Amino acid sequence: MTELLVDADVVTGTGVVPGGWVLVEDGLIADIGNSDRKAPPVGRRTSVAGAYVLPGFIDVHVHGGGGDGFGDGVAAATRAARFHMMSGTTSLLAGLVTAPASALLDQVRQLQACPERLGGGGRLLGIHLEGPFLSPLRRGAHDPELLRLPDPAELSGLCEASGGRVRLVTAAPELSGFHELARVAQANGAVVGLGHTDADGAALVAAIGAGARSLTHTFNGMRPVSHRDPGPMEAIVDSDVYCELICDGVHVHPSFVRVLRRLAGKDRVVLVTDAAWCAGFPDGEYRTPQRHLEVHHGAVTLFGTGTLAGSTLTMAKAARLYAQFTGAGVVELAAVASTNAARLLGEDGRLGRIQPGHLADLVVLDRELRCTGVMSDGNWARPFGAADV
Repeated sequence: MTELLVDADVVTGTGVVPGGWVLVEDGLIADIGNSDRKAPPVGRRTSVAGAYVLPGFIDVHVHGGGGDGFGDGVAAATRAARFHMMSGTTSLLAGLVTAPASALLDQVRQLQACPERLGGGGRLLGIHLEGPFLSPLRRGAHDPELLRLPDPAELSGLCEASGGRVRLVTAAPELSGFHELARVAQANGAVVGLGHTDADGAALVAAIGAGARSLTHTFNGMRPVSHRDPGPMEAIVDSDVYCELICDGVHVHPSFVRVLRRLAGKDRVVLVTDAAWCAGFPDGEYRTPQRHLEVHHGAVTLFGTGTLAGSTLTMAKAARLYAQFTGAGVVELAAVASTNAARLLGEDGRLGRIQPGHLADLVVLDRELRCTGVMSDGNWARPFGAADV
């Protein structure tokens, strides 16, 4: 199918093409231009006048949404991905949390059976294992009885069961066995993230030097920052690590969002949602067989504890808040919401930019940065002009 998007402000990796057009053919971006070069004549034209067109958002840390979790089977994973697609997330990693070894293996096997293109739900790039190899001291909402020391053999089995679809593994580098675990992850094509860790800055920097590439939800589930014990701040300053950021104004204070932006720059911040299955639900109490949660003013906590247990964020809202907190423009938003994540995962040859040859995964934002259209593989998953999410 061929379609031409016209009258758009097209956000590329280097700037904004005002009054631009994007030619989509057979699921790929075929060409871009503006009034300096006449658009090719095609039968199907869509005017997105007054809007920005950005590369589709990529969320490397999300556990569910719309009432479904990624650990609950293929149908639930498809629905959760569809929920996030409506807010511009065209690609994601399915996030799994700490669980018994047998349960985690079963969840991985079920996700292995999912096609990359989930029916109407965007692109499943792979699996993010957030646990069980985490610090009990910085466990957050993870069940302390299920945490365990890094087990390279267990991770190898999970990677094999996933058919190579484990793409990101979060672990605490101070735990015995971490370095062998990291070698197994890398040998299986997975990125190593550092999170739920009590490691000091020197240990984080050493782990990054050994191949770890990201900080999982930066500042959260980590050693607190002080002037004598900088913790994650040392890693941010003294390495080129990618920095996940849950930008909801709850997990990280807006002033620290600005600090991270200044230290890491637009090329290393990676917006994530860490969304729980109840994302999209109103305030209230929610139960599963494993969890009793409370949502209050959009913040998700373990009931009665105040311990954060994910978020209700969408990537569209995260991008809006990042712009609000930092003053970032749309070119930077494209980087922190898409391009950087694609580079982190090694997917930048086909995702994360609007350029010829890349997949036609696009998100349309109005001037208030609200999502008003989503295209995936050249098809409108959310037609332009649909009500805001």
